[in-house]
Amino acid sequence: MRTLKTVKSMADRRETTAQLEALIQPLVESQGAELVELIYAQPRKGRGTLRLFVDRPGGITIEEITRISRMVGGLLEVHDVIPGSYTLEVSSPGLTRALKTLRDYERYVGRLVRVTTRAPWEGRQVHSGILKGLKDDQVCLQEDDRVVCIPLSNVARARLDIDLKNLSKEG
Repeated sequence: MRTLKTVKSMADRRETTAQLEALIQPLVESQGAELVELIYAQPRKGRGTLRLFVDRPGGITIEEITRISRMVGGLLEVHDVIPGSYTLEVSSPGLTRALKTLRDYERYVGRLVRVTTRAPWEGRQVHSGILKGLKDDQVCLQEDDRVVCIPLSNVARARLDIDLKNLSKEG
């Protein structure tokens, strides 16, 4: 059961997260990158954590991540959005990045993805296949010799996947 204090805390975190996104996103974009995801974990005790996942077409370098981290750190010092102390972590979303937005599903058409559903869909909760795109609010995957379309409302998690069998043959 949620208490009033818990609900207020969740509302405060959502408000802080929205303020952080509004502040940080233009800075990241000014560096030619994209703010893929922002996660703010408000502490019960001790330090909070602000995790930023940034990327750009063709991938992002460690030098770019370092530059963005320094710039965001300076920006946060000036604007003082996060109450108390916190740790700032900036990184790439990685090779198996999460698909969060409709734009992500459009951008990665033709790539291998893994989709986990909230409830079994066509007998399974984990589906892996080539992303065919979105159709009528459904994620469509080519799984072997058939196309499976899963309603977005039933998608719990979706991420890029790596075909290790073909990767080992190539390299």
